[in-house]
Amino acid sequence: MQLIFRRLGVAEMERPPTQRDQFNNEDVDLVDALVRESIQNSLDAKAGAHEVRVAFAIKKIEPHEYSDFSYFLDLETLESHMQDCKMETDCLASKEIRLLLIEDFGTKGLAGETASWDEQPFCDFWRRMGVSNKQGRSLGRWGLGKLVFSSSSQARIFYGYTIRPTDSSNAYLMGQAVVTTHPDKHGNRYDSHGFYAVNGPDDIQCPESDQEILGKFRSATKMKRKNEPGLSIVVPYVSDKFTDERIVRGVVKNYFFPILTGQLKVSVGQLEVNAESFVEQAKRYGDERFSDGHLAAFIGMMQQAWSDAREPIKLPSNWTKLTSEECLGEDLDQLRIDLAEGKLIYVSTPILLKKKTGEEISTFVDLFIKKSEGTQCDTLFVRDTIVLPAEAKYFRGKNVFAALVARDSAICSFLGDAENPAHTSWSATAEKLSKNWKNAAERLKEVRSALNKVYAALFSSIEVIDENALIDVFSIARDAGAAGPKENGKKVTPPLPELPPVDKRKFRVEKLEGGFSLKPGQGLEDSDLPLDIRVRAAYDVLRGNPFKKFDVLDFSFAKQPIVINADGAETQVLSANSLLVTVTSANFLVTVSGFDGRRDLIIDPVRK
Repeated sequence: MQLIFRRLGVAEMERPPTQRDQFNNEDVDLVDALVRESIQNSLDAKAGAHEVRVAFAIKKIEPHEYSDFSYFLDLETLESHMQDCKMETDCLASKEIRLLLIEDFGTKGLAGETASWDEQPFCDFWRRMGVSNKQGRSLGRWGLGKLVFSSSSQARIFYGYTIRPTDSSNAYLMGQAVVTTHPDKHGNRYDSHGFYAVNGPDDIQCPESDQEILGKFRSATKMKRKNEPGLSIVVPYVSDKFTDERIVRGVVKNYFFPILTGQLKVSVGQLEVNAESFVEQAKRYGDERFSDGHLAAFIGMMQQAWSDAREPIKLPSNWTKLTSEECLGEDLDQLRIDLAEGKLIYVSTPILLKKKTGEEISTFVDLFIKKSEGTQCDTLFVRDTIVLPAEAKYFRGKNVFAALVARDSAICSFLGDAENPAHTSWSATAEKLSKNWKNAAERLKEVRSALNKVYAALFSSIEVIDENALIDVFSIARDAGAAGPKENGKKVTPPLPELPPVDKRKFRVEKLEGGFSLKPGQGLEDSDLPLDIRVRAAYDVLRGNPFKKFDVLDFSFAKQPIVINADGAETQVLSANSLLVTVTSANFLVTVSGFDGRRDLIIDPVRK
């Protein structure tokens, strides 16, 4: 086995791996990206009903072990190509090598042809970049994630050792060096990807399968795998960023959901992270989301609902056209009682997808809401087993734990096509989404709005009267030594005052944190519909008219961070601070949020 870089022809285009930054930036840390990618691949390769186990270990090749491992490095070739790429080669001089070993068990390994092309995992992993044949519930879709392995190595190299269930007596070893397109000192241009491989038919890169050589590799890298199916990744010269503690933090942060639902176990060095030990490890390694155990308990209740085959409340097929309260209908009152008692609310929301082929698919997402028992609350958007942290911003609820979980194959396929390469958010403009699905942006909007819809139904029109709410404002403590109360005089019953007329307003405005809401008044009747309301907004000023002094730099109804949501009404932005609301239902609710909470907001609603 040797390191082979393909020489480029005169007419061939240069394609350097410029996508590395997608896995190491302000939003995604390199350690988190590697943890997400490696565990994601393992969950995708799950074998039947087996539990998936992933083991991370940082190993050190000591100087007396160096010769056994350096046999697989082909150092002379590697150093030459790194120098041609103007890369630092100091790490190669050390005879003490730090490497990261990642092994999965309960998986199928890299299936498929090893000496020819097909659309199976072996070719996807080693021979494709930016292309993937994963579909349905598979977590990985972009074919870019494997870049994170070479990016984690100072020498930009990694190896993959795989055993498949169909040929467990045989194993395959291959490696990659991912640098950039580069010329040598003679002007010959070489591809960015080199392979630790043996030459096969038509010069295709083939894995090493000699059992004696593979035995030496297992021994030199100190891997656990013997004959078990699965994949072992070896990253030599691993960055100093990778420590046991940092990897555990990445596991806790990114894969708490499959761990707590019993689908995954992870070991890091001698440490085991599973459903039983998770909360303890999360507290130990500083994840504040699990500090009081409430989020873990919430996920446990979700898992119990699935295990018990609990029947969810199902929204009607036309739920997007109904008000929040109409969606839950006769179940609403009982759900509010259950919520107040701390029970888990479980709702299934139907989604109708249409493929570009014309095929219609009925699918669903699961929604869960539970009242928070303390100050902590959290929101999860989950596709199968992967949590997308950037999607939580689309939920506006407060004082609850909430989760949207897509677990049906069809909705997982749809949302998978919408994901960014780092699997942190969905995009309505993703190329795969528009290529495969009709009205994709509208369907994604429905998915994102479902949790807000149920939350609004559960919490709208719930008024709590606290008779002592203003006691500290309108009462004064008596000074010590002050005279006590005087004796009551003659009791006089005053005449009853004339009651003011009942407020017959068609709508009312209520203050929200960071915004306001528009709701029906007592005088609104079906005969008033449709009802047009123009709403102007501006930040208050010390002198003058706030609307005349409004500046577009203050905010705009048409731009983030302002978020407008409407049930039973339609909205149209007339200008930066003017909004037209057309009410179509007597039970309408319009909320506008995202304003600067440190400034006083003036609202001027006028019926048109």
